[in-house]
Amino acid sequence: MLRKTVRKLVLPVCLISLAGCATIVTGGPKALPIMSQPDGAKIEIIDIRNDNARVIKATTPYTASLERSAGFFRSARYKVRIAKEGYLPYETELQAELNGWYFGNIALGGALGMLIIDPGTGAMWSINEKNINVKLYADSPEGKMAMARERYNGLAPFRDGDYDQAIADLDQALTLDPEYAEGYCTRAECRLEKGEIDAALSDVDRAIALKPDYADAYATRGKLLQKKGDMASAKVDLQKAAELRRGAAKRL
Repeated sequence: MLRKTVRKLVLPVCLISLAGCATIVTGGPKALPIMSQPDGAKIEIIDIRNDNARVIKATTPYTASLERSAGFFRSARYKVRIAKEGYLPYETELQAELNGWYFGNIALGGALGMLIIDPGTGAMWSINEKNINVKLYADSPEGKMAMARERYNGLAPFRDGDYDQAIADLDQALTLDPEYAEGYCTRAECRLEKGEIDAALSDVDRAIALKPDYADAYATRGKLLQKKGDMASAKVDLQKAAELRRGAAKRL
């Protein structure tokens, strides 16, 4: 009885050691559902690591089957384009990352799985996105404004402290809508966090020019002027921000 129990425990460990932990647990291509609102959009998936070869051309909704690897010990990287007539196109990149199960080979002594099998099958890599579900915006001034404010407002990466990503998003937003005052102000806050004071001042000046009653912009400029050592001008802006906020509170 004891011998049978030991065999049942040992056999899976031996199999994993020989076959590769990640290959057994999460092997095979990644199934990635791709959806759009509205549907019927054209999908094009480009394999960046293999001379930008087009690997998939389809229409939403569609479930793509993507290899995790671009070769031995090389992670896959894809560009996904979604486009529909009358709407602004969407583009994103997928980057395969190390699969956590790959390190199970270390715990189990599976050198063969770690050095040969998982890298060979591509299972050492993982594409973490569960799906791509995209709202498409009308190719019109109103659609560009909505896209700038909803998709590229930079707020989520800013809250996460990823200021470079927030700035990259806001660059997109301000290309779509150059009169997006809140976008300039948020980008100024990001640049303040990065110590880029002069660039931040340029952004916040633009925000105030577009929206003279924008309290947050005056508050941000006040902080920037303090950094510059101009305490008198900073005090004026901070008082202006406080007045605008009190006025807004009274109107509620």
